[in-house]
Amino acid sequence: MDIALYIMRFLYRIKYQVLIGSILIAAIVAYFTQFMPKKYVVSTSIYTGIVSDRGIDDDSNQRIDTKNIFENIINLTKSRGTLEKVSTRLLATNLMKGSKDVDNLYITSKNYKSLLENVPNQVLSLIDSSSVEKTISNLNQYKKAVPNNYLYGLFNWDTPFYSFNALNAIKVKRMGNSDIIQISYESTDPGITTNTVNFVKEELISTYNELRYKSTNDVIGYYERQLKLMKSKLTAMEDRLTLFNLKNKVINYPEQTKALAFALFDVEKDINIIKKDYQSSTSLLSSLDKQMETRSKLFLANTEFLKALDDISSINGKITEMEIFTDTKKKGEDKTISTYRKKLKTTENKIGQISNDINQFKHSKEGVAIQDMVDKWLEALVLKVKSQASLKVMEKSKAEMLQQQEFYSPVGTEINRREREIRVTENSYLAILRGLNLARLKQKNIQVTSANLNTISPPTFPLTSSGSKRMLLVIAAFIGTAIFITGIYLIIELLDHTLRDQYRAERLSGLPILGIFTGFKQMKFRGYIKACNRYSAAYTANRLSVFLKPKETMYVNLISIDKKEGKSFIAEHLQDYWVKKGLKVQIVNYQTDYTQDASYLLAEDFDFYEAYPVDIVLVEHPPMELCNIPNSLLQKATVNLLIANAKRAWRNSDTEYVKRLKANCEPALYLYLNNVTREVAEDFMGNLPPTTTSGSMSSKIRNMGLTASESSAVR
Repeated sequence: MDIALYIMRFLYRIKYQVLIGSILIAAIVAYFTQFMPKKYVVSTSIYTGIVSDRGIDDDSNQRIDTKNIFENIINLTKSRGTLEKVSTRLLATNLMKGSKDVDNLYITSKNYKSLLENVPNQVLSLIDSSSVEKTISNLNQYKKAVPNNYLYGLFNWDTPFYSFNALNAIKVKRMGNSDIIQISYESTDPGITTNTVNFVKEELISTYNELRYKSTNDVIGYYERQLKLMKSKLTAMEDRLTLFNLKNKVINYPEQTKALAFALFDVEKDINIIKKDYQSSTSLLSSLDKQMETRSKLFLANTEFLKALDDISSINGKITEMEIFTDTKKKGEDKTISTYRKKLKTTENKIGQISNDINQFKHSKEGVAIQDMVDKWLEALVLKVKSQASLKVMEKSKAEMLQQQEFYSPVGTEINRREREIRVTENSYLAILRGLNLARLKQKNIQVTSANLNTISPPTFPLTSSGSKRMLLVIAAFIGTAIFITGIYLIIELLDHTLRDQYRAERLSGLPILGIFTGFKQMKFRGYIKACNRYSAAYTANRLSVFLKPKETMYVNLISIDKKEGKSFIAEHLQDYWVKKGLKVQIVNYQTDYTQDASYLLAEDFDFYEAYPVDIVLVEHPPMELCNIPNSLLQKATVNLLIANAKRAWRNSDTEYVKRLKANCEPALYLYLNNVTREVAEDFMGNLPPTTTSGSMSSKIRNMGLTASESSAVR
């Protein structure tokens, strides 16, 4: 069978149940939704800059997971913590700003009265009319996670406007592929709707920025604290180094030690030179003393001469001492040294004058000029005196320098250790400073990119409602009921084993259908019952006419499994039709014409009843559940008709009876349905009387003749 045709007939058959049930449910929904409150919708748009703004360190190759970021924003907006803060703020605002007399921008008077009736007095006492923030703080302190706490229950119960379930209806979505997100909310109070969207927006921006900045702010705070500690530590170490240098008279340790080393080297060099001068002058004096023994004694005995030598020694020592600690380039510019040198020259000249005064001999006994020898002796003596003085000063300076060198050795080690500690601390300070700069750069990058959520369109107070959804609910109820009823009948259709129509009967019984009778229970067409039955009898007789043969009697077995299947009813209508056609018909009934005794049970031919010469014999056999039908009668009959009530269910036992009939019936075995509906009869035999427009239309629908026409092809 065509599936589309089967579905169409199935829907046509249950049309009244579906229509009546759907209309009834839709009417009930329409009645109970006539007082449905109006809904108000408020929305706001926020620009995130996640896609467009790349920040300070723009990297075109850097991939940003925008989907994840937008999901985080949406989940953050609808998180339980955010909605709980919104609930508390909304409750505080409504309790402070509400009015019992008129509706305002915060809450309607009706909802405000309902709110005051439910809020306990101990919660009302927490309201501080001077500040919303103080009120929120009081409510948060009062709130505790216990079942009998009003504020805790207000958010967790299914209360309107303030509960998690009510606020969870807030819709947050991204506008296409843009940087904009939209927050919308719908409720029955325009003021509460507006404030709810506004509070959600503010909490989202505050919480999002706090979460985005929290890690960066913590890092910056850590670096600032560490930088402060390192700076104070570095300053203290530098101060201690300064005090140490002051205490040990260190200005520039490397230069000082370098100058000391050079000075010591120069002193040792000069000492060697002076020692050579001293040795040479001493040797010269020894040889000259032997040549001019008397003259030398005379000089040495002169008091002024000795005093002059002491002066030369003293002045030369001072000059030597001053030259040791004076830069070589500045020796000629030093006025003090120049003064001492003038004194030294004056003293040397004085020795010369003394030598002239005491000079008595011009020549020695060897003939050598005494004046030249005296000059050489005086020069050697002055050089010796000067060398002795310089050597003492040099040795003293060398000892002092060696002492300073011994002093500076541990001082240098300590200075190096302290400077190393300062360098390590300074490197740590610079590393912390660099980390602080990077953290601040990251903070600024977050500020430039998506950290600051900017409101494009703020929530506005709705002046009109969004329209009632009453019609939508009624339509949904109608369609839902129709689908539900159709589904129920479809399940029944799939599970039902009622014979009902030709296709189900053939599928369940496994027998072909020969004919169909509508029966006599048709209230709508009760005036046409006889006409329909005559039509059914004519259809059946025409089907059986192929078995008629001249001068031979046609035997038709009318068989049933249960009682009251309608065998007699069908036999009478067939008899009437054939009689009108001039045929002789005899009906043999098991209740009146024969008995169910041995003659019937052992019959080998149709001779168990009183026979008449007729053309057709209609034999009504007893129900098979009461009496068995002889196999010979089944085999010798022209046609075997199994009569079945279309309103009854086909059972497994009926299938077994059919198997027995098929095994014993050599001629054709057919199923004959009785008591079918008018629609089933028309599907099998065609239109039944009366033929009306409505009937024609229903026939078109049942047979899917959607473009069929009633106009005749010929006259």
